[in-house]
Amino acid sequence: MENKLSIDSTKNKESFNYVNCFEKPLGLILGNHDENIKNNFFLLLKLMQSYNIECFDDASIFYTIEYNEALAYIFEDMLNIQMNIQKTHRANLNNVIKNNIDNGRFALVPGNLKVYPGSEYYEEYDWKHLILVNGYNDEEKIYYVCDNTHEEGNDGSQYIHGTIDYELLEKLFESAVDSFDISSVWSLDIEENAGLYSEKEMLMNVLDLYLYNRSEQPYMEIDLMNTVQDKIEAGERIKTNCEGEEILKSMEFILLRTIRYKEFFYQEMVTKLRTLDFDENMVNKIENVSLKITEFWMKIANSVLINYHLMQKFDMDDQIIRVMAKEKEMFRLLDRVKGQLDS
Repeated sequence: MENKLSIDSTKNKESFNYVNCFEKPLGLILGNHDENIKNNFFLLLKLMQSYNIECFDDASIFYTIEYNEALAYIFEDMLNIQMNIQKTHRANLNNVIKNNIDNGRFALVPGNLKVYPGSEYYEEYDWKHLILVNGYNDEEKIYYVCDNTHEEGNDGSQYIHGTIDYELLEKLFESAVDSFDISSVWSLDIEENAGLYSEKEMLMNVLDLYLYNRSEQPYMEIDLMNTVQDKIEAGERIKTNCEGEEILKSMEFILLRTIRYKEFFYQEMVTKLRTLDFDENMVNKIENVSLKITEFWMKIANSVLINYHLMQKFDMDDQIIRVMAKEKEMFRLLDRVKGQLDS
């Protein structure tokens, strides 16, 4: 028996600078259903990953490798989409995948790229990955997948269609269970009425979080800078030889990725405003200020990391004043947007 669901692999071209390999297939599925729903998903997620938002301060939000409160809020409360999480084991994996496909749902299967031939991590390092399965062929014992090539240097921008044989996917899954204690297959139930809110209402919900639900100290970059300063004072040197999954926990990765997530948030904000035919002069101002915010934070981050490598205390007050001016300007601009939407 064969069953294959259609999926356009071009519907989510964001690179791994802006999304991880768990978020990428989620974006693909949402984008294939409705581009606006995909935009809403990333608007909410990247806001929570780049600013300190009250009630959504769990560290797992940054990595999204488990179904946490933030993802539940986004999918269930904001998008009206049910996330199915099915605990399984290798012996039953094939049945779970086929059941999802037969019911019109893509199956998202965790795997460990350490046992994936052709991966840059093959037989070297453990590395989590989420594989989007869009079909199966019992006669040939293969799954149809939409995935990246896993070659070294691939930035994940363009996923491609391919196949994985049953035995290999079972092996990838079993290794993920053993190495990461991940044993669930994810799938999304997207009904025709997905998206409880109109595009205008959704933007207002995002702006409410941004304007009224940020923590007293909303800037993750400052928290991370303070952590680096504390490590320098304690004589705790930066780890320079991170391997495999350790890279994702390194201060360098977290600081720079936080800024990239913020950059992506504002890109999605500009997209949403243009979708709503918002005043182009205002949209251009927001876009230009967002570019400055990214530029200034990146300069600060690079200086902080250089000082960390040198184990030198640093004073970034002047640079912080400059980026805070842009952050406050952005706050005022988005407050004006909210006011115009309310009127």
